[in-house]
Amino acid sequence: MLQRLLSPIAEVRKEEGFTALLMFTYSCLAMTAYNAIKPLTRSKFISNLGADNLPYVLLGAGLLIGVLMTGYAWLMARLPRRWALPITQAGMAGVLLIFWFLFRTNASWVSVAFYVAGLLLGVLLISQFWTLANVVYDPRQAKRLFGFIGGGAPLGGIAGSALASYASQIGSVNLILPSAALMLICAGLVALIIRRERVEADPVAGVRQEKGVSATEAFALLRESKHLQIIALVISFAAVGAAIIEQQLNMAAQAAKGAGATDSITEFLAQVGLWTSSIGFVIQVWLTSRIHRYLGIGFALMVLPVSLGSTAIVMLLNAALWAPGLARVLDQSLRYTVDKTTREILFLPLPAQLKLKAKSFVDVTVDRIAKAAGALVLLVLVKPWGLHLDWQRLSYASLAVTGLWMFMALRARKGYLTAFRQSIERHEVVLEDVRLSRGDLSTVETLVQELS
Repeated sequence: MLQRLLSPIAEVRKEEGFTALLMFTYSCLAMTAYNAIKPLTRSKFISNLGADNLPYVLLGAGLLIGVLMTGYAWLMARLPRRWALPITQAGMAGVLLIFWFLFRTNASWVSVAFYVAGLLLGVLLISQFWTLANVVYDPRQAKRLFGFIGGGAPLGGIAGSALASYASQIGSVNLILPSAALMLICAGLVALIIRRERVEADPVAGVRQEKGVSATEAFALLRESKHLQIIALVISFAAVGAAIIEQQLNMAAQAAKGAGATDSITEFLAQVGLWTSSIGFVIQVWLTSRIHRYLGIGFALMVLPVSLGSTAIVMLLNAALWAPGLARVLDQSLRYTVDKTTREILFLPLPAQLKLKAKSFVDVTVDRIAKAAGALVLLVLVKPWGLHLDWQRLSYASLAVTGLWMFMALRARKGYLTAFRQSIERHEVVLEDVRLSRGDLSTVETLVQELS
């Protein structure tokens, strides 16, 4: 029966149906739990310490999360290997309940700690899900099923944001309770999947990937490939642009709702998250593959910087709260759909060994360095000892980033095509990576030209 029900949306075989449904439910509930409290991590900080102090915690969080991930790996290595994932998920539910009690003290440090805990929770939930998925399924199953089981995440984003949008009725801090309950359900689902499939997940596999490569190896990778340098710069401008938009959204919410209006700020940020998840889901399902296939990588690389520049102009001309909300929705919905997929295509022509290390380097090391740089820039832009810009005038910084980003995006397209041609000449192209179902318009055209 499950096989028949799932057949229109996934190629699920008879013996795989129940586990696939459990994995889909797990990804959905985990993201629901996270997105239910994500607006709260921002609103409590804004209420207690002000939006202009957020860059400080963003700057410190990069280093602190690295230390916490090391501690997490140490802990996981000492737990029973088979049950480490459900045990830590139950532990995360317990941590959320502790924060629920701590918020009753009204201490400012609790808001800072909760913000960092929210960032860490987002990293761990995604890492743990894909760690389990890679153990449960072999590569052949993964090609058939990963799209389906991962599809629960955007639905969970929609559900969690919808739940948080009722903050005024529920109470912002009380959102922690359903989130903790969902985390406990996730722990039970993971235990059931492990028992059913008789697998032993490597609990620190995701942490090893999260840590990335050493600084020495990172600089060696950059020296080795000019194309990788361009990719790193494109990713960096994207991270800085996202940081500016989030800061504008938080400052605008504080200005419009009032610094102490925790419930109202939570509700507004949740509504932004709801639109982001909904539009992102539509873009991923219907638009991303069509953009790559019919318009090519050059167009796809320009989508996000053009969005950043356009919304910056809108915010300069309009002080309404919907303007930064629109900027955030477009940025996040495009970033994890069109832009994320385009980034994967940019890696295609790199040699296999370099690509393996470069992916980790760009996704972890470059991203964290860029976010730290973005936090430093924001401090100079918004603090009284710096330029002391309000949220509208921060758009001038967005326009500057847009110009640099578009310049590097054009170079990235040219570098990609050059590197792809060279990889064909050196016989480094992996056949599986350039099938018509995955290759974008630019890849297919270049391949045909070179072969002719």
